[in-house]
Amino acid sequence: MRVTYNWLKEFADFEMSPTELAEKLTMVGLEVVSLEDWGKRFTRIVVGEIVEELPHPKADRLRIYGVDLGDGTVEVVSSAPNLRLGLKVPYAGPGTELPDGTEVQRTRIRGVWSEGMLCSEVELGLASEAEGVLELPEDSEPGAPFAGVAGLDDVVFELELTPNRPDCMGVLGVAREVAALTGGEVRLPDTSLVEEGKPASGSAEVVVEDPDGCPRYSARVVRGVRIGKSPLWMRARLIMAGLRPISDVVDVTNYVLLELGHPLHAFDLGKLSGSKVVVRRARKGETLETLDGVERELDREVLVIADAEKPVAIAGVMGGANSEVSPKTESLLLESAYFDPVVVRRGAKKLGISTEASRRFERGMDVEATVVALDRTAKLISDLTGGKVAPGVLDVRCAPPRKVMVSFRPDRARRLLGAGVSDGEMVRILRSLRFVVREGEGSMEVEVPSFRVDVYREVDLVEEVARIHGYDNIPENRQGIVPLEVPRRPEHLLASRTREVLTGLGMQEVITPSTVHPEFGSVKVINAPYEGASAMRTHLIPCLLEVASRNLRRRVEEVRIFEIGRVFLGGEVEEVHVGGMLTGQRRKGWSDEGRELDFYDLKGILEAFLGEVSHGAGLRFRPASHPSFEGGEASEVLLDGRPVGTCGRISEALLRRWDLRMKVYGFEVDVASLLPFWERRPQFRQLPKYPEVVRDLSFIVREDVPWEDVRRVASEADPLVESVDLFDLYCGTPIPEGYKSLAFSVSLRAPDRTLSDEEANEICSKIVRALSERVGAKLRDGRP
Repeated sequence: MRVTYNWLKEFADFEMSPTELAEKLTMVGLEVVSLEDWGKRFTRIVVGEIVEELPHPKADRLRIYGVDLGDGTVEVVSSAPNLRLGLKVPYAGPGTELPDGTEVQRTRIRGVWSEGMLCSEVELGLASEAEGVLELPEDSEPGAPFAGVAGLDDVVFELELTPNRPDCMGVLGVAREVAALTGGEVRLPDTSLVEEGKPASGSAEVVVEDPDGCPRYSARVVRGVRIGKSPLWMRARLIMAGLRPISDVVDVTNYVLLELGHPLHAFDLGKLSGSKVVVRRARKGETLETLDGVERELDREVLVIADAEKPVAIAGVMGGANSEVSPKTESLLLESAYFDPVVVRRGAKKLGISTEASRRFERGMDVEATVVALDRTAKLISDLTGGKVAPGVLDVRCAPPRKVMVSFRPDRARRLLGAGVSDGEMVRILRSLRFVVREGEGSMEVEVPSFRVDVYREVDLVEEVARIHGYDNIPENRQGIVPLEVPRRPEHLLASRTREVLTGLGMQEVITPSTVHPEFGSVKVINAPYEGASAMRTHLIPCLLEVASRNLRRRVEEVRIFEIGRVFLGGEVEEVHVGGMLTGQRRKGWSDEGRELDFYDLKGILEAFLGEVSHGAGLRFRPASHPSFEGGEASEVLLDGRPVGTCGRISEALLRRWDLRMKVYGFEVDVASLLPFWERRPQFRQLPKYPEVVRDLSFIVREDVPWEDVRRVASEADPLVESVDLFDLYCGTPIPEGYKSLAFSVSLRAPDRTLSDEEANEICSKIVRALSERVGAKLRDGRP
């Protein structure tokens, strides 16, 4: 948001320098991030008057002009088509540095010396193209500084506004803050009108079909306009504010937008079918070419302004090319409306548009300012174009005016502020900010002005007092503070440890939105910003897939991510889940050529993670089916036989949904199901005194027999079996079709002695018999 020093002075009296004013505005919450003195861009550029015109002796297209600079005359050679006697123009003499850094030189042009340059808007950095030299007002004095004549001798403030202060998105709003700081009054812009001709109600009609999306729509009719160029002073202010001048009518709507902070739009009334304006939702299949030249497809999420036949504008965002003002325009319909912030935001996001108007409507405008802004626009257009303002305002209001009343207790304000601000000073501050204060015994009733949409609680009023009183005027309080130790809840400790463990395993934490496409959520969001975020997620997997897809599109070779977040299962049921995802290539190392990440990488992470947070609970993986995972490659995760989550290879259907062409592996665990294991007190186990005996065994078993079943049977074969660890899985020749080979190590240990070979062999025989009887496994030297 940009405002200028001189523009502010038109609305409020103050004696502060630009630097002092910037400091004051920053201290009241309107942060000034930069100051620029535009006058310095045009140092040594002055007004020159054409007093003589001579033909060039060697070039038909060139002319020699005598230019009066007030203290003398110089000769300049130029080919500009619009130069004539008596014209006032910007003159840059030799040695002058132009805004783009070019230094003007005394130059010989076809044998004639040219003492400097007559500048167009291009040389002055005010436009990208121009048809001739910039023409200055007729009453400009030769030799006067160009910046002062053009209204460019000004300082521009760049403000960084917080989203809750839409009232300061115009010069008037900032001037209110300045007046509150100085104790002065605010001068309002001139909105006096001369109405004449046929009433507006006889020339146009306004219909609001969506009162929720448009609580108020105001319009005026102006006839007999002559479209041309806006005056230099207006163009200068638009340029300093970062806007491009277009024509007088369009420039006026942008000027009032900057001045009052309220967006407006001008329609060519002759292009509106039926001379009718309808505020409604777009219909399926409708399209509109917007003013930026883009053909846009519309749907029910988009609020539009339509005529009797078709859409002519995106409400609160951008107008349509089919109703724009052109040099042939003679009659205007001026729009000043209040559109619902959520509706505007949804439409702008849906269409991928962000404009000066939409940014203001999205934050909330003043519903009571529509007619004031409309009258100001109509007056300026009438003054500049000669148009006649039709009597009456077409004002459709769908809801009665609403007053916001807040009870304010000065004693409570003083306690919150820690400062002894008197009742009288609080009243003065609030009234200076245009609040209506009715004093009472011990409290006050405060009516909030309609433009302050951010104020609706007592603490908001306390903040207003603090801002204007000055935070630096509140005395420092050095009272000692005794920190209290707040016990952390077990679920918070578990989540914290989960982060530590997964991060230590090489994974990166991500945070994704809880809102998803309805395909992945059951709880609908009432005021969703767009369809892709209109439901609350039931799983973390789709959100993690979105992150993985985005990273892979940006050529990230290895993705290892996790998230701890809430899922919403319908009704009021919420759960906290931890989800993880792996895909891509393993990092290459000195002893590893790298390979694709697979299920065993995922399983290893789960074993390490759950082993840490479950305090020794028995971890098993059991074949299962789940819509997020590919059939036959999904497992249920169990701790001591209780299901806590699922894992596996992400289904091909989901991969196609995100256009992923590689294998992706993921897991999702319910944090609440881990709490009973996390809260267990770890049991001390004495270190073994005797060595283990390790035997390697290799079996052939049917392909459909899970390794977990084999491991469990082997572990249960004898009490002295300490662990069973798989180290090889093989399918193919010479293993028969439908079978697989499993090779694993069995660790045996007795607590009171070293096992002999005979004892170890006997235990291995038990394992062989148990596997043969319970899962049909055979040693590799046998045949099934």
